[in-house]
Parts: sequence; structure tokens; C-alpha cells
Amino acid sequence: MKKLFLTAVFVTLLFGSCRSEAERPVVEPPRAPEPARNPAPHTITDYRNKAQGGAIPEWVSLWLDSGAFMVENLDAYRDRYVFVARNEANNFNALNLWKDGFSAELDFPRLAAARIEKRLASVVTDPDESYGAFYETLIRAASDFSWMGAIREDDFWTLRQFPTGDGGIPEENWEFQILVTIERSFFASQLDRIFQTINPNPPPSRDQRTTINRVKERFLDGF
Repeated sequence: MKKLFLTAVFVTLLFGSCRSEAERPVVEPPRAPEPARNPAPHTITDYRNKAQGGAIPEWVSLWLDSGAFMVENLDAYRDRYVFVARNEANNFNALNLWKDGFSAELDFPRLAAARIEKRLASVVTDPDESYGAFYETLIRAASDFSWMGAIREDDFWTLRQFPTGDGGIPEENWEFQILVTIERSFFASQLDRIFQTINPNPPPSRDQRTTINRVKERFLDGF
């Protein structure tokens, strides 16, 4: 089964183990910070409002360092899930158009689907084998669902300089971030609605059903 490719998000799928589902327990990983947004060494040389004496917002600094999890620890977002849409390029005007055209209502589904896919993949070694058709069906349903309650909170941009390593002129590009949040209980109720309405084809096997039920019971733990 083909994997879904979700733009502007990075989902790590773990491959390996040929053991049966009965031998492969579902292990809930501890909640940990997400990987840094930009592993390549770089320096932020400019950012929005820097010339006016402005500072990089706390949510941007936390997200760049550790991902959405740390942003959710801020008092302002403790009862909300945090999602950050990002885009990067060497064309500022194009990124500005992307920012201006971003809609929390229209663009939130892909953010939600990406995070749901990441959650599913985090507890098994092979999502397609472990979940069967449920895996792709759920992600597609989340992408197509008319989510309500997502709010665009803020946006920001940084200009980044990347050393070439050969002493040449450093490369530069801009990264734009858009902060979107949604109330946790509201997100949970809508996700539960998706769980109840999807109908994977072919239906999951007995072992797949066991795995699916275990994951669904604690899906938002460490989400």
C-alpha cells in the first residue's frame, strides 16, 4: 500500500521486524520533544520586526528548538493542541503570498492528518502491516474531515544563513511559520467521530483489530 505524502510535514516511518502481531506488543513511547526543525547548521540573520527592535516570540523559539510539545507547555496553550505550518524558500514574496493565503479552516485538516499519521507510526514498526487498511483510511478521513475550532494565532518569519562548508558564499533562505491551535477536548471529540465513521476495506484482521483498539484507547496520550 502506498504511503501518504503530506506536504510540509515530516513523518518518520520505522521499518523492520517480521514477527506476527501477536508477538509484537504495542509499546507507548514516552512523550519527548520533536526533532529540531532544521538539523542543518544555520544562523538566523534576520526576522520579522528585528529592525524595529522586536524579539523572536517565545513560541517560535520553543518550536524551533523542540517542536510543538514544548509550545503546548506554555500557560497560554495548556488546554490546546498546537500545530505549526511551515514553508521555506529563497523567495520572500512567494512565501508572503503563501502566508496570506493560509486558512485555518481549509489548511488545518492536513496538519491534523500529519500529526495523526505520526502518532500511528510511533507505536509500531510497520504501520501498513500492523493496521492494514485502517491506517490509510484514517489518515484520508482526517485530511477530508471538516474540522472546526482551529484558530490561527500568529505567524512569523526568519532569514537563515547556511554555511557552504567550502568557504564560499553562505546560502540563505526564509522560513515562515504559522501558529494554529485547537481546544483539546474539541479536537478529541471530532477525532472520536472520525474513528466511529471510518470503514476500512478490507476490514482489519483479528491481530490488526487488537492493535488498533489498543492504540485508539490511548491515542491522545503523548499525541
